[in-house]
Amino acid sequence: MLQDERVVAGDAAAAYLQAELTPIVTAGSPATLTVRLVRPDAAGPTMAATATGRDARAAGGAGPSGQVTVTVVPRGLRFLVGARRSRQLRLPPTGSAEARFTLLAADRGPAEVIVLVRGVGELPLATVRLTSEVVDSDDHDQAGVARATARMAPADRVLASRPTLRIDEEIARGRSILHAAISVGGEHHRFRVRLHDKARLVGEVRAALVRAKDAGAGLPDAERARAVERGLREVGARLAARVLDRRARELLWAHRDELDGLVVQTTGETELPWELVVVCCPGSDPTDADSFLGQYGLTRWLYDVAPPSAVRLSTTDAAHARTTTAIASASVVALGSGTGGAPDGGALDAMRNGAGVVVECGGSGGRSTLSERFLATFSAELAGGTPVDRASRRAREVARAAGEACALAYAVYGHPDARASQAA
Repeated sequence: MLQDERVVAGDAAAAYLQAELTPIVTAGSPATLTVRLVRPDAAGPTMAATATGRDARAAGGAGPSGQVTVTVVPRGLRFLVGARRSRQLRLPPTGSAEARFTLLAADRGPAEVIVLVRGVGELPLATVRLTSEVVDSDDHDQAGVARATARMAPADRVLASRPTLRIDEEIARGRSILHAAISVGGEHHRFRVRLHDKARLVGEVRAALVRAKDAGAGLPDAERARAVERGLREVGARLAARVLDRRARELLWAHRDELDGLVVQTTGETELPWELVVVCCPGSDPTDADSFLGQYGLTRWLYDVAPPSAVRLSTTDAAHARTTTAIASASVVALGSGTGGAPDGGALDAMRNGAGVVVECGGSGGRSTLSERFLATFSAELAGGTPVDRASRRAREVARAAGEACALAYAVYGHPDARASQAA
């Protein structure tokens, strides 16, 4: 069974992350995930050959005395009641250190486990992804374990230095648990949010976006933009209260002037429109002066891929929607509305297929003429040497000024400081 293996950053192997999981599990039965931190002297040539990744600028690493945190994020599998999702390990001077996690097979069909190793900060030092299949009975001939290996390396300096909203999402039995953290202005806060019916929440938000856009129909451009944005601001304030705890909202409000270049780091949460979250004073109604997170040049970073810091541009990359299975490596890709509903679809699938930057137009109510203004501006800014985060911010401003306030909901995936290389 093919497994994905990705390294977040770096080129010096201090250690390797290795994970093992049974590739087929019977529904309702336990599965053991074994995680090892292996020093190069114990890795051997086979492990060294299988560790892959794209280099990036490095900074930061393990904590004092080589201490790191191993975190497991399952989908389709779940932890036993009371079980820990994270363990503290120390990088051994030689040999390996090991931790075992017991998971219960919950949802029949494809399942996955993402294993993260974090040191200082939220950005992982290494990530591996293992897939499994949950079946009805144990009447199969599959034996052995699936294994994935990745080289540990220091975190990307650009990402590590930016304001961050981190989302580790567990999904089982239709329920989503967001293990989240906010880092901004030298302050750090971790929290957890349970979404008992995430699909319903996403559906309600999308319906509210359509209503907000319809509210401006027939009005002159300036009035239409204000009417649409007023509705979006109400949607964004409600969403903030649903997906962030009060302390997280207080931190965003207190550091609202320090949020430029915000990065949403996630294991694969692509459905919630984080760009629409409104930064307003907790306990108060939003005002016209309160900003959306998307206005800060928000970009999204998926942990199990490593977007390049240079991307190719062509005359078609950001102008037309393309299928996620026909993507040239390190290209810029635009996806149409509604492609991000499945956990492995849309932007996530596109990035895993090699896209360097993905613009997902979810929430726009379709690829209208005005939505092309966002894409055209984004492409022009990249072609002029503007990094991805500032290009997205400028594109939102232009589309917003033209009355397409729903461009605030567009999601941009990739390295925030990525710039265009020579045209393909």
